Amino acid sequence: MSLIAQPLRIGAFEAPNRIMQAAHSKQYSDRLESDRETAYFVRRALGVEGRGGCGLFVAGNHLVHPSASTRGFQDAWRPEAVDANRRMTDAIHEAGSRVLVQLNHHGAQASPEGPDGPRDIIAPSRILSPSTSVATREASPRDIAVLVEAWAGAAERARLGGFDGVEIHLAHGYLLHQFLSPLSNRRTDAYGGDLEGRTRFPREVLAAVRSRVGEDFAVGIRVVVDEHREGGLDAEDCREIVAALRSEARIDFLDPAAGGYDDVHWVFPSSAMPAAWLRDDVAALKRANPDLPVFGVGAARSAEDAEEVLTSGIADMVALTRGQLADPDLATRLLTGATAGIQHCIRLNQGCLGRGSQGLAVSCTVNPAAGHELEPAPARARRPRRWTVVGGGPAGMRAALDLARLGHAVTLLEREAELGGQLLRAARVPGRASVSLLTADLERDVRAAGVDVRLRAGASLASIRATSPQAVVLATGAVAPGSTALAVDGAFDGERPATIDAWTAMDDPGSLGERVLVVDDDGSAYASGVLLSLVASGAAVQVVTPFEQLLPHVGTGYERQLVLRTLAAGGLRRITGARVRAEGRSLVAVDALTLAETALEPASIVALTPRRAVGVDERSAEALEAGLGVPVTAIGDARSPRGIDAAIGEAWRLAGSTAG
Repeated sequence: MSLIAQPLRIGAFEAPNRIMQAAHSKQYSDRLESDRETAYFVRRALGVEGRGGCGLFVAGNHLVHPSASTRGFQDAWRPEAVDANRRMTDAIHEAGSRVLVQLNHHGAQASPEGPDGPRDIIAPSRILSPSTSVATREASPRDIAVLVEAWAGAAERARLGGFDGVEIHLAHGYLLHQFLSPLSNRRTDAYGGDLEGRTRFPREVLAAVRSRVGEDFAVGIRVVVDEHREGGLDAEDCREIVAALRSEARIDFLDPAAGGYDDVHWVFPSSAMPAAWLRDDVAALKRANPDLPVFGVGAARSAEDAEEVLTSGIADMVALTRGQLADPDLATRLLTGATAGIQHCIRLNQGCLGRGSQGLAVSCTVNPAAGHELEPAPARARRPRRWTVVGGGPAGMRAALDLARLGHAVTLLEREAELGGQLLRAARVPGRASVSLLTADLERDVRAAGVDVRLRAGASLASIRATSPQAVVLATGAVAPGSTALAVDGAFDGERPATIDAWTAMDDPGSLGERVLVVDDDGSAYASGVLLSLVASGAAVQVVTPFEQLLPHVGTGYERQLVLRTLAAGGLRRITGARVRAEGRSLVAVDALTLAETALEPASIVALTPRRAVGVDERSAEALEAGLGVPVTAIGDARSPRGIDAAIGEAWRLAGSTAG
């Protein structure tokens, strides 16, 4: 038996295998656990055809006190939480898995506008919240005493609610972590200063929790292992903190994390971060605590390498959290060795964290079915049809795949020599190579599903008609215009100079010369990819944008800090809140508020403007439908240029509408 399939003793309970899913907030429940949240966990506990899946879950961010309550999160302080939790934990246990609950208070990261109205925000000291920029109030000794009791009461209710244990959150820049860190704790009383003072509040919480739940219930910690910030906690400090906490009360497991909201890419790492971003810190934590189960968060170089994390002694369990969001059967595949069909997470944080950060129910870029586990899976078509899909990008490949899986006969036409569409260019952006996993997975599955794939097949009315379709999917994508495609406004004022389109610039940056002026009226993740590519080419890049800040639509996936730092390190210069105007052969940036003009150096000019949808022979879906005489549906960028999530989500929904 592989090590990953072996059970693991964690305090008073035993996990059936060593695959886990760490805490992650999904916005499927509001204040109390819901049937939707339960269905999500149960699907991953059962795995393929109910053969067994993930061994351990951590239900995330149950908040211990009304001062931290947040829409879309669960309240651990409510008495009615016991029954709601029991319904969920009973279902997870019946499916064969175990479940912990994370008990937390957001502290400075809590919103001043709570679900029940405005509120003050507490922290160890008076600071500006890195997530809301609101000034906090210093927690009083009375506040601390109230919260110690709140954690103890929440733990007691967790036990009554059927959880196998509790995880006390001391990481991610939340309240207990804020007390630990010299960056946020500047107190001079007994709860600040040296290590003893800064650990006092967490030690009191742990002692109170253990006293309340007893010795036969698992109590562990989500603990910061390195803040990765000058003046903050380093790895050695964090190991000393763990030792101090262990001296106060028995701890049954350690769940590592790193960073905080000042460096949020360590908390919610995107594709630009290494896949095993915490591997070395996890290994060091295990070496310092050989007698405790340590969870391997951010320790596996890939999903397929999960077993190696265990055999190398880095950790005792492997956390594959976004990986199981992307592929609910991932645990079963690893346990059985059937890894060839894994649907990989590409770590762009768009469908998961990107939606969750906007208060929307979490989904997944590559798995739009995530969060819809209560809905019945589409049935095979009773009357299969002949479908022709035009375009082999993410929308076209996913539509062809899902239609074929439902029993339809599908022909896929792609004009290029390989499948992938815009994914091929996206994967070349520095820090986004993980996109190639999606291209490979989709092509593998499309061919396995029996789709008739025709490469170098230029699409025209005649070529589509030659496939004898009964229905057509238009997935022809979009192009990057050489100048603005906007009917109103934009980044240029008056006459436009000669410009280069963004894709030409990305594909051949060497042809642009030493200086490049990028005029950006897009501001999305697409725009950031163009800028990252140009900066990486070594050119001196300046960007002018009419937006008040650079790349305003980048941030919901928690990659903004890292993107901006990477661009700054590459020498990017920026002028925001301005439009570009040509004056003869010269260019000036005109400030939108003051109308002050800044002369711009001569450079190759790249028009980074919103992409424009394309059809077939300049025909839209409606015009193509009239010419073919069969239904034509546009999806993805061919409908309206957006992101990968929209492309794959619309393909999935289209196929589902043909079932039954």
